[in-house]
Amino acid sequence: MSEIIVGSAIRATYIVRGTRGALLCPPHPLMGGNRFDVRLERIAAELHKINYSTLTFDYRTPFRGGVGEIEDARSCLLYLKERHDFVAVIGYSFGSVVASNIADEADALVLISPLKRVNEIELRDSNVPKLIIIARYDEIVSFKESEEIAERLSEPKKVVVLDTDHFYTGMYLELAKEIAEFLAGIQ
Repeated sequence: MSEIIVGSAIRATYIVRGTRGALLCPPHPLMGGNRFDVRLERIAAELHKINYSTLTFDYRTPFRGGVGEIEDARSCLLYLKERHDFVAVIGYSFGSVVASNIADEADALVLISPLKRVNEIELRDSNVPKLIIIARYDEIVSFKESEEIAERLSEPKKVVVLDTDHFYTGMYLELAKEIAEFLAGIQ
């Protein structure tokens, strides 16, 4: 594990395992979201098994309404793109909205419990291959709204429904395996 600083002040963990890379965008920083989120750690561990390098990061403080957090993610994405020929962007909850805003600069996108809008930023569509994972019993984004979000996003896409809540309680491994399987299948 390598603790690094991206740019001038973005604290990150960069683990090199292979030629492909994945950027993991944490949930809302004002609700405790950071690079040590248990879901992101499980996803990273599963990606290491298929030789993906991973970069997780903390959004800089103070909170900047989402716009600044997109800038942080973009800086991290550029860092990975300098080192890897293929880079996927993965975002969970608030992080999914952040990730969607830089997806056109990446090779693949994974959205976990995406929201239509949060603070000053909105979910954006892209033409990259995408995996949308929604939780049937999500208490933050209703199942109906999650289905509408997934339907609105363009192809190519794969939608997976997991029988859990917004926090993926009891489903960390299933969540991580779905993402690893999806990314392993992209040529």
